[in-house]
Formats: sequence, structure tokens, C-alpha cells
Amino acid sequence: MNTPLLLARRTAGNSSPTQRVMTHIATLAVAVSICVMVITLAVVGGFKQEMTKIVGATSAEITLTDSRSLNATFGRPISDVEQLLALVRSTEGCLTAEPYVSRGGVIRSESGVAAIMLKGVTTGSTAERFAGLIDEGEFPIFGEQRRKELFIARQTADALGVRVGERVELLFMSDERTPRRELFKVCGIYTIGGNEDVALAITNLRNVRKINGWDESQISGIEITTDGSQPISVVTDTLNQRLIYEYEGEEDVSAIDVRELYSHIFSWLETHDVNAAVIATIMFIVTLFNMVTTILVLVLERTRMVGVLKSMGMCNGAVRRIFLYRAAMIIGRGLLAGNVVGIALVAIQLTTSVVKLDSAAYYVSSVPVVLDAWNIVAINIIFAVAILLLLYAATAIISRISPAEAVKYE
Repeated sequence: MNTPLLLARRTAGNSSPTQRVMTHIATLAVAVSICVMVITLAVVGGFKQEMTKIVGATSAEITLTDSRSLNATFGRPISDVEQLLALVRSTEGCLTAEPYVSRGGVIRSESGVAAIMLKGVTTGSTAERFAGLIDEGEFPIFGEQRRKELFIARQTADALGVRVGERVELLFMSDERTPRRELFKVCGIYTIGGNEDVALAITNLRNVRKINGWDESQISGIEITTDGSQPISVVTDTLNQRLIYEYEGEEDVSAIDVRELYSHIFSWLETHDVNAAVIATIMFIVTLFNMVTTILVLVLERTRMVGVLKSMGMCNGAVRRIFLYRAAMIIGRGLLAGNVVGIALVAIQLTTSVVKLDSAAYYVSSVPVVLDAWNIVAINIIFAVAILLLLYAATAIISRISPAEAVKYE
């Protein structure tokens, strides 16, 4: 028979008003803390998931291009396409390599005007990255016939006042400083957060190559996806090493991974990790303070019982376990209540998106959340074990209680 557990249950059912108040306060502290932690984990995980989805749609994991062309409206062409494709495809960790051509310009309609970065791709694989972001229409169709279709962002469509099926005019500055005009039909609209200065528009690679005046051997760069066998940064470093020692073509061609390309977004996400850690620490300290106070009150109010048990031969460890069992009961009730409330609130946001955000500032229109069972289980276990270990240290006061003195305690 587990005597400490039996005594813990008996004393829990026969508590003084003071003990009951302290127990309720401690239970509430545990419930609020774990509820906040569950919500925090869900929100941080949701933001990471959505940002990964958004960044993954607009850019491949690794981009190989002329470093002087980054963020340029009219970059330098790369001509050694076949040599670079062979180098990329023979690099361990690289799964696919697809060339692209880009050109910055202005897009306008009868209702408005906006800046745009036109990106031409070769196959429909880019459509897979945009699949979850399509708001209206469809992704451009790639075929033998050159179709002047344009896939634009919702922000751009709203600024121009255009819908799917309508035509827009694109303006590009040429070397002679005279604008080049091109008419495109909007085939689809995608929704993506953020307030970028230049919106991305997708079309057939041949359309952009013709606008740039390039021949069939010239591209702006190569988009690379990895097979997941190595970290993206490792594959990027390997590519750059091979470009230095094996590539004998044009200068300034280098590989850059998506974290470096969108460093402002990933830095912003890292601040969420810091905020989550701070919130979890504060909640843990508050809960620990309440639990320690509660256990000390329970011990002091049961001093006479402790003395009697010691005089009957019960060791300090067994007496301490009585109060640790009481603490485990309080923590268990608090965890149950906190998880139920926290998961329910996350589920409501997940299904209704009731809490909205400014997409221009936060990249998403509502607070993104994700329910990860493993994360919830892990935070519960870590929280409970850490509290109980620290409470075990707090119950060391029991070893100082003298049986002879304790039995006189009223």
C-alpha cells in the first residue's frame, strides 16, 4: 500500500478553509499558465507555418544568380545555363533546378498604377508553391504557344481595380530610356500578406525573355529545391564552394538561401521565439511562486500531523511525498483545466479566424494558429516535472520539524 498517497488523498478531503483557498489559487495559477503557454505555442507555430508557406511560394529554397542582380529591376543575364544546371544537379542535396527570368517595371490599368516585379518561369512546378495562395482564377498555363497571361497579387489587383480576365498594360524602361509597352491578360490572383514595395507577378519565361531582349541561352538565375537530406545552409555553402573552384563562367554568380534572401522576415520570426520564451518563463515563475506558497501553508497547517508521523517511524522522504502528491493533484487539475480552455480557444481561432490582423503589417489577415499535439504534451510534461522538482526542494523544511516539538503544535 502506498501510505503517502493514501494520506495525501485523506488530507485533501479534510482541508481547512485556508488550505482550500490556497489550493484554488494554486490550481488557477497552473491553469492560467498552461493555457497561456498552449496559446503562445499555437500562435508562434502558426506564424512560422504561414511565413514558411508565403516565403516558399515567392522564392525557392536556394536562388543562384548574379549577386549584382539581387533587388535590381533589370539584372544582368547569365549565359552559361547548361554548365550551371549541370553543376547544380550534380551537387549533393539538390533536388530540382529551374531557370527563371525577371524584370522590374510598372503595371497600370484605367483605374490605377503600381510597381511590379515580373518573373518568368519555365514549368508549372512553381504553381505547386502558389497552390494554397490562389484567391481567384488560375496559374498561367505553360505550353508550346506563348500566352501572355499574368498571375498577380491581390494587393496589385486592388490597386489597379482589375479582375481575372481583364487586360493590363506593363511598362518597362529600355536602354534608350523609352518605355516598352506590353499587354497582358490577368489569368489569376493570389493573396499574400506583407507590404512589399514591389509585388511579384508570374508569367511564362519566354514572355520576360522577349521583354528583356535576351536570347534563348540567357536567364536571370536558377531556383533550386533541396531533397531535405542536408540543411539548406549546408547545400548553399557547397554550391558556393563549387562555383568558386569548378565554375569558370561569369563572375559574381553565387547561391543565396531563402533565409538570407528574406532575412527581415526570419528575424521577425525569431523575435516571436524570444517573446514566447519570455512569456513561458514569466508564467512558470508565477506558478512556482503560488505552488511553493501553497505547499508551505499545507506543511505548516499539518505540522502536528508531520510530528506524529515522524514519531511513528515514517522517514522524512515519505512525509515529503505526502505533500508532493498533494502538489501533483493540484497541478493535475490545473493542467486539465488549462489545456481544455487553451485548446478550445485555439480551435475556435483555427476554425473561425475571429481574431484579425492587419495583413500589411503582419503578412496575414488573421492570427495564425496550429495545434501540435506533441508540443502540447511536451510543454505539459516539462512544466509539471519542473514544478515538482522545485517543490521537492521546498519541502525540505519537513526535515527540520522535530517530532517532540511538533506534537505540541496547536
